[in-house]
Amino acid sequence: MKAINNLPLIGLILSAGIALPATAQDAASAQSAQSRTNMLEDIVVTATKRNENLVKVPISVSVVTEAAIAERGITRPADFLSSTPNVTFVEDNAGEAYINIRGQTSVRNSDPNVAIVIDGVTLSSVKPFNQDLFGIQQIEVLKGPQSALYGRNAAAGAIVITTKKPGDTFEGNVVAAYGNFNTARASASVSGPLAPGLGFSVAGAFRDTDGPFTNITTGEKVQRFQNSSGRARLVYDNDGPFTADFKLTAHRSKGGGSAYNAQFVGLPIGGFPGTALDANNTDMPFVSNVNGAFAEKFIDATFKAEYDMGWAKITSISSYNHLKQYFGSDSPPYIPQDTGLAGGGTVQQYTYDDTNYSQEVRLTSDSANRFRWQVGFYILRFERDQTSKIGLDTNGSLPADRDTIDPATTVSYSNPLYRTTSYAPFASVQFDVTDQFHINLAGRYDTEKRSIRENASAAINPLTGVSYNNCVAQGTAIADCKLSRTFKQFEPKASISYDIASTASVYASYGKGFKSGGFNPIGSRQALIDAAGGNAANIYVQDGYNKEVSTSYEVGAKARFFNRRLSINAAVFKTDISGAQQFQFQPSAGLQTTISIDKVKLKGFDVDFDAMLPMGLHLFGGYGYTHGRVAQFAGNLLANGNVAPGAFKYTLNLGASQNIDLTDKLTLVPRVEVNRYGAIWWDVDNFAGTKRDPLTLLKARLSLKSANGWEISAYGDNLTNEKYFQEVVPLLSVFTVNYRGPTRSYGLEARIDF
Repeated sequence: MKAINNLPLIGLILSAGIALPATAQDAASAQSAQSRTNMLEDIVVTATKRNENLVKVPISVSVVTEAAIAERGITRPADFLSSTPNVTFVEDNAGEAYINIRGQTSVRNSDPNVAIVIDGVTLSSVKPFNQDLFGIQQIEVLKGPQSALYGRNAAAGAIVITTKKPGDTFEGNVVAAYGNFNTARASASVSGPLAPGLGFSVAGAFRDTDGPFTNITTGEKVQRFQNSSGRARLVYDNDGPFTADFKLTAHRSKGGGSAYNAQFVGLPIGGFPGTALDANNTDMPFVSNVNGAFAEKFIDATFKAEYDMGWAKITSISSYNHLKQYFGSDSPPYIPQDTGLAGGGTVQQYTYDDTNYSQEVRLTSDSANRFRWQVGFYILRFERDQTSKIGLDTNGSLPADRDTIDPATTVSYSNPLYRTTSYAPFASVQFDVTDQFHINLAGRYDTEKRSIRENASAAINPLTGVSYNNCVAQGTAIADCKLSRTFKQFEPKASISYDIASTASVYASYGKGFKSGGFNPIGSRQALIDAAGGNAANIYVQDGYNKEVSTSYEVGAKARFFNRRLSINAAVFKTDISGAQQFQFQPSAGLQTTISIDKVKLKGFDVDFDAMLPMGLHLFGGYGYTHGRVAQFAGNLLANGNVAPGAFKYTLNLGASQNIDLTDKLTLVPRVEVNRYGAIWWDVDNFAGTKRDPLTLLKARLSLKSANGWEISAYGDNLTNEKYFQEVVPLLSVFTVNYRGPTRSYGLEARIDF
């Protein structure tokens, strides 16, 4: 047995409590190999749609490899995004997720600002992304505008996920875990050859949890959640010019509805006195008299075919997916109220039925040439059938009719039908002026036609005396309750880079990002004016909103020192946004809407490091800072100069891990990480009491690994049991709805690879 010489060091790591998950660029947390060589491994990324060394790519990229995913216990997107500098990730238990990079925000009822690309296919929505991760080969987080390369909704960046392809031998793994709050999860995958040149992989995952919070009125586990997901894949590659890849993915989820607390000045709840809003006071029980509900089904099919002609490769990627989602809950302020018309209590129910088709064809030159190019064309068709219903709380439960009108109980109802057709030609060139100096140019021209038709019944609502259809209620014929508009944008990107050495480079880049405009439910503006007694002074909402366009500049450097034992990556950026889209919920009319901030200015920097020290100690960390201000908002001139909403002022990540060889076959791996998030505002008005103060979260993991392929781990998240709101949604200057962040969690995990 080998001597255990590092126990004092283990104690130092565990007691110091300063650790960080390998932030992207350090992604190479392939600890087993690194500990033997005491050097960082080279990372190959696909950020430019080609395989390139991470150090040479003129983009700020954070990478998590397959080995790092296993070591860090990554099972959900939050597990890696929460540790990436200058990234804000917000999620709730009703399937919503928002990814903000460097101050550019994604909000409800608007397209994301970060493209999610899985095996070359861009998802039309973030909703199906926020699921358990399994069978993943690599994750890349690209910062800065990527619209020229990845198209629509990549203005702030892109998350590129590569799932594991089947190999020439049978292999697989099984993972099972159990933790507090009755949290159970399991995943399994197997892959291998079926015939010469034909391989398969099958993977699946299951998760079930009660969540940390209980409604004191009904006993409901408000953040309960259950998910089952699976993926099957066939790959044909016989080392010839033609390859094909077919993948089918599906998941089903259910759980609680909108599990929010409300703060309303004048309405004390629990430890909230009701005298003023306070985004840092979470001493509030869940008291609603209505149990929430959430259900989601998703299926996705993709087919990728490539043919290598020698001088160039032609690639075709076809995709289809379908999402059905429902969530319902008590209406704000989520308090027990008398049922029936006289009681005034209401419930809210929303459904989404999304269908998406996309096709991309591109021609890519040989990557070995000094002059490299790519040209292609992309087309997408997206359809959404959405319903929003506010009904009377008649018996303390949600009505069984989720998306239809009940004349006796339905207070308001809308059924907008959205259609999007998007197409774009794109091209890029890369030229090695010398062996060290490189130029990259890319461009894409997006044309996006959007339409909306309000399909709600024109009948008179007996409870309100006006039509259910807001558009008809304002005197428009139902046949004319439709709008359409086409948005166009050219998105260029240019960069230059210089290789100082084989392990160091500097770069500068310029790029534009684009997110299409769209529509709020027809009649929204007039309905809000009517609800305000005809006073339009403080109504910012329009029936349509403009496109969002960003212009970004970035300068960065990447280097590895001391024989690849230290890696440092840094970037400075400046971004100007016109038409920054923001969410506003309007409780007076039960409307979820989008508004546009005329101009937002952002600037900042991010840096990360990764170091392999003597005795196998691995240190890593990162820091990101964003200074964001509202430069112009015509809707409310008092907001000019306010802090831009939706992003942390800074993020700090620090961490350490170590491989300790106990025997020839057993290795102990302690890992500790700390994440600190700066203050954040949640709305353009910067209402008093809606700023969340800085927050520090600590997590740790201790794993025992065997050379025979098994591993047992103990893990803990939010070990200091911080109480905080993960999201605050201001509705009025005296009214917010807030989503609680997870409390302390812990458990055991077992894994076996074969």
